[in-house]
Amino acid sequence: MSSELLQQAIAEAYASAPQDKIPLDTLEINHPTFTQPLRVVRWPLFSATPETFFLKLEDDAPYNPGETVTFLGFPFALSIPDSSTEAEGQFELRISVHIEIDRALKNAALNKGIITAIYRQYIKGMEDQGPAEYWRGIEIQSPRREGGDIIANGVILGWMAKPFGDLYTPAKYPGLVPG
Repeated sequence: MSSELLQQAIAEAYASAPQDKIPLDTLEINHPTFTQPLRVVRWPLFSATPETFFLKLEDDAPYNPGETVTFLGFPFALSIPDSSTEAEGQFELRISVHIEIDRALKNAALNKGIITAIYRQYIKGMEDQGPAEYWRGIEIQSPRREGGDIIANGVILGWMAKPFGDLYTPAKYPGLVPG
């Protein structure tokens, strides 16, 4: 399915979705230098202080499993990755600058380690039931500032960089050794 068709299908789904079910799109961003993950909800900023959301994580979450944790409401956008056999799920993340997020991502970019993220979608009013959907294993790359936004590239599946097959060693496969 092309990106244009996927965007059209999403637009139709949002247009026909029940008005009382508001999706809460979230990101949990982590790096080895963080003391705790950055947790944000896609939400408009109406004042200098972001709105606070208390959302229950899934029971097998890598950080704080099954707990209700704090997410901060910030405007952010994710470009939807192409769906094809040649694409590995590359996307662009754009999040409004906030001093804490900016400082944390700058520190992560200057230190070793992979910036990872988990996307979760909740239904407003049902936050205590956990996420309706989630994607783990997102890698965030090249965070940078452009005006009032932090922009980063990312990969959802990363299947092109994963090793394929097995490691062939002489001890495990003696038939491959000459003589």
